[in-house]
Amino acid sequence: MIEILAPCGGADCLSAALNTGADAVYLGVTAFSARKNAKNFTMEQLDEAIRLCRLNGVKVYVAMNTLIFDSEMKEAVSTAKMLYEKGIDALIVQDMGFVRRLKSEVPDLTLHASTQMTITSASGAEFARKLGFKRVVLAREMSLKEIRQVTENVDIETEVFVHGALCVCVSGQCLMSAMYGGRSGNRGECAQPCRLDFTCDKRHSVLSLKDLSVIENLRKLQEIGVTSAKIEGRMKRPEYVAAAVNACREALGGNTPNLEQLKSVFSRSGFTKSYYDGSIADMQGVRTKEDAEASARVLKEIRRLYDKPMKRHTIDMDITMRAEKPLTAEVRCGDISFSYDSGIIPEKAQNKPITAEDIAERLSKTGGTVFETGEITCDTDDGLIISASALNSVRRGILEELEKRLINR
Repeated sequence: MIEILAPCGGADCLSAALNTGADAVYLGVTAFSARKNAKNFTMEQLDEAIRLCRLNGVKVYVAMNTLIFDSEMKEAVSTAKMLYEKGIDALIVQDMGFVRRLKSEVPDLTLHASTQMTITSASGAEFARKLGFKRVVLAREMSLKEIRQVTENVDIETEVFVHGALCVCVSGQCLMSAMYGGRSGNRGECAQPCRLDFTCDKRHSVLSLKDLSVIENLRKLQEIGVTSAKIEGRMKRPEYVAAAVNACREALGGNTPNLEQLKSVFSRSGFTKSYYDGSIADMQGVRTKEDAEASARVLKEIRRLYDKPMKRHTIDMDITMRAEKPLTAEVRCGDISFSYDSGIIPEKAQNKPITAEDIAERLSKTGGTVFETGEITCDTDDGLIISASALNSVRRGILEELEKRLINR
């Protein structure tokens, strides 16, 4: 199954991504991120982000995808080492000098070639593979035919932008912001001057492009071997992240994604998929007053998509309850299994003994967690009773142990 990769500019967007079903997230720390003006994550916040992602079975990719000055290289390598030790799944980079240092000093760190490297062909992807990259983030300006040429001819993972902003210049090659105001996009400081009202004859805003959206074509991208479907937007609000992830899940499930909702939460006069179709027709668009008003109308509705954790894991339990012995459970969740000794000894019932159904019902209440219960079997001696509070304690203990094992894994 193709990976749904969500942007996380901050902790609020992380919750939106996790609770709507993202398979992976990408984020930046406080330095060397091509989205310098996003909230980004401190190292302490990153620890919690990684913990939550591990609990959800979600991968964490960190972007250090700016160009790095010689005077910064020591700090950059030190930061990358720290990220590796924290257990991130991959680092997204573009600076070739940085890549060389990382291959020497942190050889086991998985590297993804940033879209800023402007890889647009099979030969470019092969070049990245030989440099030691595990994945290439292909340029946004590629057609389906060009994407297929990479996936069919190069033994490397491919990541393709399926939704979000387009730059009028080729990814990673624009100097416009740096020339106009000294804010380089390749240093994470793009001021987006292309969104200004540049004119050509009677046409206005000719450098401002609509947002890309090819979410309806996700199954086709999966079919040709694309590894990851990437949503652009580390500067966007959590409702945008939730709506985009949800639309991707719907499309992959064979349903029709709610593109009107997606368009309302953020668009510039609608969407385009012109590059994907091999055309550059009907690409200009601006953020209008009507677009902003549409956003205000759908935000509350979208928040309901991520107001509670998504059920990511199914737990099966075999409960054993014997007279004068602690209640025990054999717990299975995916490829994790363990025995749990509650230390709680049931009592002899004075009136109505507890039934297997009562035990199963109490243990199945997983509430606001990422867990749901599957099959619960109960092997109990007759005539025993155990309090509801004791069974709640058993359930909490099992979930805590399972959380610990998921995170440590």
